[in-house]
Amino acid sequence: METFHDGSAWKNKVVGNTRASGSAETKSDAVAEGRKLAIKRGTAHFIHTKDGRIGERRTYPRARP
Repeated sequence: METFHDGSAWKNKVVGNTRASGSAETKSDAVAEGRKLAIKRGTAHFIHTKDGRIGERRTYPRARP
């Protein structure tokens, strides 16, 4: 799952897909939705900065000690 900025909106997309799964006006809203989708799929969530670089990576499910 990727959260990225595209034009005037923040979007979420499953890695490998060509179309976005959803969009939001704010980064925090998009990250929250992307997190839900990544947890549902049990996959990594790449959160990009506004300039396109990967700013953060979260993996679900998280390893428990």
